[in-house]
Amino acid sequence: NFDAASGVPAERLRGDLAILPGLAEDGLVKAGKDISMAGLPGTVTMLCEGSGVGVAIDVDAVPVPAGVDLGRFLLAFPSFGFLLAAKPDAARSVVARFAARDIGCAAIGAFDATGRVRLSRGNEEAEIWDCARPFIGCAPPSTSRSPRGGPP
Repeated sequence: NFDAASGVPAERLRGDLAILPGLAEDGLVKAGKDISMAGLPGTVTMLCEGSGVGVAIDVDAVPVPAGVDLGRFLLAFPSFGFLLAAKPDAARSVVARFAARDIGCAAIGAFDATGRVRLSRGNEEAEIWDCARPFIGCAPPSTSRSPRGGPP
């Protein structure tokens, strides 16, 4: 559990928190979820289940703080960590807004219509979940989904 808020000057915290509504208001992100106790892999699975999509995540693209083990970081519950869905042409602008405040952000994957959550590293890829099975039970009703779980 990382604590990004305690002891931070109020002005800094307000500016950091203003990034998210600004991204939404400017139409740069289509969906998002705060990284929960499930860490990055579990949180992206929740996001995919609720959106009826799949994803391929390149774990080497995840901005891990210096000196922190990748495996531990992927399972961490950060106090200021988010997964955001942006179209590829908007991703650079999203990353730039966080970088302007010295907050780590990177394009780490791509959503697709497979309904499957995959993690890759180099030439290896592992499927960690098929959203055809309930994960937390937040999938859209089957009547509003395409056959493979993509948007209607």
